[in-house]
Amino acid sequence: MTIPYNSLPSYSELFLKYIENFESLKNFYEYDYRSDEDFLKCIELKKQTYLNGKNFFRNDICEILKEQNENFLSSEKTFDNIKLLNEHDTFAVVTGQQLGFLSGPYYTILKAINTIQLSEKLNKKFPEYKFVPVFWLEADDHDFLEINNINVISKENDLKNIKYFEKGQESEKYLKPAGNIVLDEFTDPFVNELEATFNKTDFTENLFRSIRETYKTGSDIKTAFARFLNSLIGNKGLVFIDPTDAAVKKFLKPVFETELNTSPQVCEKVINTSVELEQSYSVQVKPKPINLFYIHEGHRYLLEPRENDVYALKHSRQKFSREELYGLLESNPERFSWNVVTRPICQDYILPTVAYIGGPSEISYFGQFKEVYKFFNIPMPVIYPRTSVTILENRVKSFLEKNQIKFNELFYEKDLAKKLLKESSVVSADEIFSEMKEELTGLFYTYEKELSRIDVNQTEAFIKRNRQFLESLDVARDKFSGAQSKQNEIISNQLSKVLLYIYPDNTLQERVLNITYFLNKYGPAFTDHLMNEIKIDDFSHQLIDASSGMN
Repeated sequence: MTIPYNSLPSYSELFLKYIENFESLKNFYEYDYRSDEDFLKCIELKKQTYLNGKNFFRNDICEILKEQNENFLSSEKTFDNIKLLNEHDTFAVVTGQQLGFLSGPYYTILKAINTIQLSEKLNKKFPEYKFVPVFWLEADDHDFLEINNINVISKENDLKNIKYFEKGQESEKYLKPAGNIVLDEFTDPFVNELEATFNKTDFTENLFRSIRETYKTGSDIKTAFARFLNSLIGNKGLVFIDPTDAAVKKFLKPVFETELNTSPQVCEKVINTSVELEQSYSVQVKPKPINLFYIHEGHRYLLEPRENDVYALKHSRQKFSREELYGLLESNPERFSWNVVTRPICQDYILPTVAYIGGPSEISYFGQFKEVYKFFNIPMPVIYPRTSVTILENRVKSFLEKNQIKFNELFYEKDLAKKLLKESSVVSADEIFSEMKEELTGLFYTYEKELSRIDVNQTEAFIKRNRQFLESLDVARDKFSGAQSKQNEIISNQLSKVLLYIYPDNTLQERVLNITYFLNKYGPAFTDHLMNEIKIDDFSHQLIDASSGMN
C-alpha cells in the first residue's frame, strides 16, 4: 500500500514538486530520474569525462576501496564489485550519511537498500554497462550530538532516547570529526541500556552479540558504523568509501585548490540559483565564501577569508597566510574537508557516479548545486529519491481496521481524536438521563394532580418517593457518564500508543526509530524483508507490513 507524499505532513514544496512534476524543475537538475534516456545520457557523459585530466586512475581508487572494505569486514560480493569498478564501463550508484550510532534513524538502512536496488535495476536495463552500489561515509562531520544517540520504543511502550558520551560526560563543544572518535568503555553502558530497554526475544542474544562485536572499546565510530551496516546488509555487494582517508584526500587536492583559488565564485553561483528558487520555494543551504573546513589540532573549523590574503579558522585564533595554507594543502591534504556544497563535488570527482540516492532534504539542496557542478566541470548525477517507508505492526493494523481509519488520518491527531470520540459516544449519557428526568418529572406532576383529588395526605408521600427516584437517576447518570469517560480515555490512550509507533515525536517513523527495535522483534531476516518489499520505482510513501511474508 502506498500514500501520496502530498497527503502527509513535513515534506517541502520543492520535494513535492520534484516528485509530482519534475519538468517544472528541469532548470535546477541535470536529469529526470524517471527517464531511461536521461540515465543513458548521464552514463555516456560520465564515461567520457571520468578521469579526464585527473591525477589518479580507477586502479588507484579501487586499491584504496579494497583496503578500506577489508577493515570494514565487507562481503565477498563487495570485493567483486570493487574489481568491477576498475573497468571503464562500470559506474557507481552512490548514497551517503552521517555516522549515526547503530546506523541512526532507519532511513539510513533504506538508503543502503535503495542503492543496491537501483544498481540491480540499472544492470538489467543497461546490460552493456555495469553498476555497483557505494556508500559514502560522512566521517568528517563534527556534529557529534546529532549522531551519538538513538530512539527506540521500550518494553513499557515509551519512546526512549539512549545516548553515548566519551568518558560518560557531555562536552561543551564538539569540533572533532566524528568518524575518528574512538569508542571508550562507556560504550558498554550504552549497549547494556539498549538491551535492557527491549523485551527479550529469540533474536535478542544474537543481535546484541553482533552489536558488541562492532561497537566496542577501541573501535572508531566510522569502522563500527560500516561493520554494523555490513552485518545487516549481508552479501549484497555494498561498497563503503571512507573519504577522510589521507589516500583519498590526496586525490582531492585539485577540488580543494579550485575552491580556494576562485573563492567566492562557488558561493555566488549557489546564491544566484537560490534567489531563483526562492521565488517559489524555500531553500536549505546557505553557502560560505569558502566552502571548506580545515582540521587543526584534531578539530574541524570553517575556513574564512580575511584581508591581505589571510585565512582564518572560524571560532579560533588560528590564521594562515596564503602561502602557508597552500603549503599545507600540498603537504597535508587530509587536513582539508568539504562542507555541504563541496561534498557532492568531491564525491563525484572521486567516483564514477551516475546516480545519487537522496532523501527529501538532499533532493532539495541538490537543486541549488547545478551550476556548481558546471563550475568544477563534473557531470551532475541523476538525483534519485530514496524510498520513504512506514513499517506497520499488528497492533497498528488492528487499530486501523477496527476503527476504519485511513493511514494518512493518523498524522492529524486532533481531528482524528474528535472523530473517534464522536463515533464511540453516539449519544451522551448526560443527554439520555436529562431527557428521562424531564419526562418523568412531567409525568409525576400529572399524576400528583390526579391523586390529590382522591387523597391529599397520600399525595405528599407520593411526591417524596418521586423525588427520591429522580435523585437515584442522578446517581445512575454519574455512573454511566464515568463509564463513558473511561471509554473515551481508553480510546485516547489507544490512539496515543498507535501514534507512538507511526508518528513518534510528531515525526515520520523512519526519521526517528532505530532499526534495532525491529531487529529485536523480527530477527536478522528483517532487512531482507524490507529489501523484498520496497519498490524502488514507486515514488510515494510505502507502507510495509512488519511480519507479512517473513519466514
